[in-house]
Amino acid sequence: MNDRLSDRTLGLSCEDHFMSRVKVEAQRDHLNNFISTPRNGLIELIWNALDADATEVQATIEDNGMGGALAVQVTDNGTGISADKAEIEFKSLGGSWKRMADSSEAGRALHGKLGRGRFAAYGIGNELRWESVNDATAGRQRVAITGRRALADEFDVQVTPSSANATGTTVTVSDLSTAAQRFVDSDRVIDDLLPVLAIYLLKYKPAVKWREKTLDPLSLVSNTQDLHVPVPELGEGKTVKVTILEWTNKVDRALYLCDDDGVAVGQVSAGIKAPGYTFTAYVHWSGFTERPHDLLLEGAGDERAAAVIEAARDGLRLYFQQRNEQRHTEMLASWKADQTYPFKGEATQPVEQAARELFDIVAVAAAPAVARADRSTRKLSLRLLKEAVETNPSSIDDILREVLNLDESDVADLGELIKKTSLTKVIASGRKITDRLEFLASLEALVYAPDLRHVVKERSQLHRILANETWVFREEYALVGDDQTLRTVLRNHMGVLSDDIQPVETIAPVLDGDGRERVIDLLVSKVVEQRQNHREHLVIELKRPSVHIGIAELNQIEAYANAVALDSRFAGVDARWEFWIIGDVIADNARLRTNQANQEPGVDIDYPDPRIVVRAVTWAQVIDDAKHRLRFVRESLDYDPGTEEGLAYLRAKHLQYLPPILTPDQPSSTETPATAEEHSPSVDVPAEA
Repeated sequence: MNDRLSDRTLGLSCEDHFMSRVKVEAQRDHLNNFISTPRNGLIELIWNALDADATEVQATIEDNGMGGALAVQVTDNGTGISADKAEIEFKSLGGSWKRMADSSEAGRALHGKLGRGRFAAYGIGNELRWESVNDATAGRQRVAITGRRALADEFDVQVTPSSANATGTTVTVSDLSTAAQRFVDSDRVIDDLLPVLAIYLLKYKPAVKWREKTLDPLSLVSNTQDLHVPVPELGEGKTVKVTILEWTNKVDRALYLCDDDGVAVGQVSAGIKAPGYTFTAYVHWSGFTERPHDLLLEGAGDERAAAVIEAARDGLRLYFQQRNEQRHTEMLASWKADQTYPFKGEATQPVEQAARELFDIVAVAAAPAVARADRSTRKLSLRLLKEAVETNPSSIDDILREVLNLDESDVADLGELIKKTSLTKVIASGRKITDRLEFLASLEALVYAPDLRHVVKERSQLHRILANETWVFREEYALVGDDQTLRTVLRNHMGVLSDDIQPVETIAPVLDGDGRERVIDLLVSKVVEQRQNHREHLVIELKRPSVHIGIAELNQIEAYANAVALDSRFAGVDARWEFWIIGDVIADNARLRTNQANQEPGVDIDYPDPRIVVRAVTWAQVIDDAKHRLRFVRESLDYDPGTEEGLAYLRAKHLQYLPPILTPDQPSSTETPATAEEHSPSVDVPAEA
């Protein structure tokens, strides 16, 4: 390629056939519309070389000696610029010889037919020079054309005889813009060039190089597929071809609008979500060449073009849905074969099925990254994904970014896809319900199983577990405090209703009738939205599962209620209080007080203040009421956990509060009953023998 322009250094003064200045028949501001990015400028120069039937195209940079780019050169062995038509070609915008031709001299499809490519080169730099050797009627000639961006409507054309051995053209772009210098020094150039030229390169197989590296789509395309999508707007039974290239490297997804031969004349966004796939698609339709200025508007100026684009996107959506199913099948078979798939057996519950479906969506998208890992790393990555899906779907993004190093665009696409599915909501709500069902099964074991109910400690175990599961008492209540004196409760209460909060140390203790400061187990609370500043409190005194509710226990909870009822600080506050004492059963000596004719069952005293209610509640009532609230969803999920599932939940969520008999490292049942020191004096001694 070097000897075809060997006479470029000859002087022009005595050998010129002619030298002229060409004035383009268009306004400069109009020509500036054709100048865009360095990428587009380089692509247009390469297209011009290919339109000239070049079999070899070499794009390089000239170094300034300090590591920066001085100029960009594109050299080819094509037919060259016609000396006979050079002046006409550069003078008339839209008057290119290609506009009247169906193909090149060698029979190739043509890209540029409007003569705009030469102006796109100004997107690289401010100075342009074409040096071309062409076989003209009068013999082989050399054509030199120069232009400047500041005078975009003018070109100088020089023609001289040539003794070069071959035809061809070298375009030199100098005085590079800052953006162009960054572009040509980046690693993105080949990734930007390949998708645009891919179909042409695969069809005609010219050798195109960027800085000595050949653009070879075959080495980077993992899969090729042609679709024929129906477009009713073009006529009954009419279809257009869409060629899909799936890449092994990272390229920008795009939908290239091509003529019937697959030569790209425009580009729009891919417009679909396909996590895990790097692809470009090429829509073949002759109509795209008829109104090229509409292509920037994605066919908005032409209803048929818009219909073709949308039909292509529909075809792509269906194609990648089918590819996902295929990849899913292959992926599962592979992971199950090497025992890295994290699920065992078949899914039997709706929540588990939903979790697997979501896992499969995420895993398919992450498959390229997972496939590159060794077996142990892959197994860990898939297990982390499974745990994220089952317990916290919102953390999936972090796993994809930090563990699998997925590209941000893929993570974003996958996030959009997950948002559009109900699986995350099914999993989140289903997991919440199954957790609650398992907790109720465990609570039944703690309060009823003979080997457990006598060893479960009130404050350090049962109390701490229930402080994290307050939904079991009433769904709408949230925990405000636990194991606090009533003066701290008062502070919390006043803080909700007033901005004038006193430090807890400055508030006088809340005392019972005997002058003793009262301590409560749990305080759960809710705000009633219908009434401003109205709050409802539920104060709970827990008893160990083996403790009956007798007279002593009723007296204790009444003391709490009296402390509130008689404290003047609560008198003017809009709040309702319920005081519960929860134990095994209601003892005989307390049944008359909790079964009065004018009260609900379990209500102890008819307080003059209607804002205060005292109740005696058994563990059976708490569990049965909670089960009743969950009955419908339990039946919908078809899940009825047993003791083992319940205890497994306790070990997973509340291991630090379990008695040794339930911890994995001490499975024996040698635990002794809780000692009296663990409880307050009125708690440890059952009311009845």
